[in-house]
Amino acid sequence: MEKQQGITPFRQSGRRGDPDPYPNYAWMREHCPVSLVSGGDGEPATWLVTSYELSRTALGDARLSADVRNSAYGAEEESSAFERNLQGMDPPEHARLRRMVSAAFSPRAVERYRPRIERICRETIAAFAGRGEADLVPDYSLIVPVAVIHDVLGVPEELQQPPEVCMEQFWRASIAQPTDREAVAFLDDYLREVVAHKRRHPGDDVVSDLLVKLDRGELAGEDELRGMLYLIIGAGHATSVPFLGAAVLRLLQHPEQLADLLADPALWQSAAEEVLRYDSPSQAGANRYATEPMTIGGTEIGRGDTVLMSLAAANRDPEQFADPDRFDVRRPARSHLALGHGTHFCLGAHLARAEGEIALRTLFETLPDLRLRTPADQVPWAMGPMLRGPGELPVTFTPLPGAAVRRPTEIRPEGQK
Repeated sequence: MEKQQGITPFRQSGRRGDPDPYPNYAWMREHCPVSLVSGGDGEPATWLVTSYELSRTALGDARLSADVRNSAYGAEEESSAFERNLQGMDPPEHARLRRMVSAAFSPRAVERYRPRIERICRETIAAFAGRGEADLVPDYSLIVPVAVIHDVLGVPEELQQPPEVCMEQFWRASIAQPTDREAVAFLDDYLREVVAHKRRHPGDDVVSDLLVKLDRGELAGEDELRGMLYLIIGAGHATSVPFLGAAVLRLLQHPEQLADLLADPALWQSAAEEVLRYDSPSQAGANRYATEPMTIGGTEIGRGDTVLMSLAAANRDPEQFADPDRFDVRRPARSHLALGHGTHFCLGAHLARAEGEIALRTLFETLPDLRLRTPADQVPWAMGPMLRGPGELPVTFTPLPGAAVRRPTEIRPEGQK
């Protein structure tokens, strides 16, 4: 497959990018924690839940289905087995497929990945460390997650599409509305090529393991296998990119907390958790559909209505988190919802946490005088409303002697080759 160019999610129509959503979330949480955002008056409705307790309860409620066929409209068009994946399935089908890959993302497996993640981080930093300046979105927070998930899956570098293309195509196919059918087809072709390569070159990786299960008849067919890979690759980088970008920005905004982290490496894990809470990369969970009339927080939800849990709003709920709008890497551990809850709790949660911890520690230990080139309040935020992270992070630092000096990664305007 010919390698492509991107990238749409980070292009900005205005300098500031996405507005700060948290004041609006706070108002909604206080005045209408279950808000009608579309439909009503006899039409199928979409509801947004903004309180922590209501969101957590709803995420674990079996009456709220992940399967679009339970929505009021059903599937607008028949989706292929490739497009039907874990995210849009209910038990027992969901449990059957999740079991097939859960071992690859267990705490024990993630411990084995740690040296590989650190190697990827160091190699990525080395590519720009000799310049003395970088944009850490395309140069770091975009590259590392895409490289890590491809490494876990066993996809060789020469077969991989560029990181910006992976991000753009998954964004267009899975997050942007309406769904870009060309992006879906592009990803299907890409994964067909990956599967064919792993057929010829099996290894100790997720794709090879799934091919064994396919041959045993444990998967319904190759379409189902590619659907699994579609979700794993997409989920494996689409949220980690904004997560890393937000983490770097917040730590640069709070140098005293960064100094604490550099003095006490045991705090990096806590810092990663605080970023997930404070700047939830997934602003809302995937759609859920009421399979019967029900009540959430005193609000009547009709059968087939869509319910969205605002993870970002829930994670700033003062009923759950003291002084929730304050960033604090030493915050006592409380269960945030950035990685979901219940049956659909993030499959790659352990990997995402380890990746964030390692990527942040490696970056700031390697470039200890890293600083923003522009005021923090001028950094544009992008990818909303479902995802949210910095659109750019221009920084300067003391160049590392002997490091490679490469041209900055370019994000080309639409249509430019």
